[in-house]
Amino acid sequence: MKRCALALALTSALPFTINPAQANTDVLHYAIGGGPVISLPAREARLDTRTLGIGWDMNLQCGLLDPKVTIQNQLNGVTDGFQDMMGNMLSNATSAVASLPGYFIQKRDPGLYDMLTNGVLQGKFDFDDGQTSCENITEEMAGVIQGSDYNLAARAQAWTQAVKTGDAVKAKSTAMKDMGDSGITWVGGKSHGGRNQPPLDAPKDAAIVGFDMLANNQDAKSKEGIYRYWESSEEMSSWLTNVIGTRSTQTGMDKSKTSATAGVGLSAEVTEQTNILEKELRLAIAENKESEHFPQLLIEAMSDSQVDDANITRIASELAISHSIEKALHARRALLTGKYEVNLAQHQLAQDEINQAVGLIEKEIDLLKFEAETRQVIGSRTAVNVVGHYQQVRASQQPTTPETDSVFLQQQLNPTQDNQ
Repeated sequence: MKRCALALALTSALPFTINPAQANTDVLHYAIGGGPVISLPAREARLDTRTLGIGWDMNLQCGLLDPKVTIQNQLNGVTDGFQDMMGNMLSNATSAVASLPGYFIQKRDPGLYDMLTNGVLQGKFDFDDGQTSCENITEEMAGVIQGSDYNLAARAQAWTQAVKTGDAVKAKSTAMKDMGDSGITWVGGKSHGGRNQPPLDAPKDAAIVGFDMLANNQDAKSKEGIYRYWESSEEMSSWLTNVIGTRSTQTGMDKSKTSATAGVGLSAEVTEQTNILEKELRLAIAENKESEHFPQLLIEAMSDSQVDDANITRIASELAISHSIEKALHARRALLTGKYEVNLAQHQLAQDEINQAVGLIEKEIDLLKFEAETRQVIGSRTAVNVVGHYQQVRASQQPTTPETDSVFLQQQLNPTQDNQ
């Protein structure tokens, strides 16, 4: 409707002194603007997913520290610590430590027993100091390394299970040995992110559960609501990943499923839909019959007006933009719905990632609108001015009736002069 109003306004404003039908066609062409509404995308195909692999090792786990190894190395002089206090005397005690229990060492050599006791205490102190430093740097890394907050959540959840034993020492040992391999409670109450578990991907998982919630009690065959564009939640999440990208992470030692995929934006979707709709429109015009997306009235109007190929592409492109924006809004609604799944709602980091995905979708929509409006304003205004100037020049060049010096013609044109 806006296109027709714009074309009528332009055609009424310009002086038509040449063929009106041809002039209307020219102005309509330039007012609407032939060809696609937006520029072609930088890439149409899906981008490959990249995983971290075994080369990435930033998963700092303090549970890997072993107090027995720490004290053993100190007593045997492998690492600095107790060795600095007792010198080379410990090298002579190594065999005794290995072969005699503590009770017999105390009986046989009380001095050696005291020395070993002090060594164990010193080693335990150094171990606690090292573990504390590890935990401190882990907290510092939480604000730097992506997914570290999930690691902290997994550690906290491991602690909640470990303390149920009632033994503080055993609880700490169990929690430290877990190292996030148990994952965290995720969508549907299932554990994700740990060893042999699905990775954590808040936007993707929220989109899937949101789709299922919106599609509840709806028939997929009806092609209504969210089923208008996708047949399943997996299909929608795949579309969303292709548009805005995705990033998954794991909480445990196994990082084989930690990956990232870049999105290609909505312009690729618009280009794909434009090609499909253009073929449908051309077939409908050729058969003079309405199609799924183009009514009979439009087909008849285009056939009678003999709209050129550029404007056919333009109409298909405009409808493709409308469909793509509608799909993006449906995906946005699925994200906002899935955001409040009871388990996802408990994780602030998941909420932040979902909000970021919603923001990316909104930004893609704004970019489409901005480019379409900018190309329309800049391209159409100049083109219409050129057409208007051209028509004025042609009008001024129209031939007029020349004056003649023939007396006979003058007498024929002015017979009253002869009677005078």
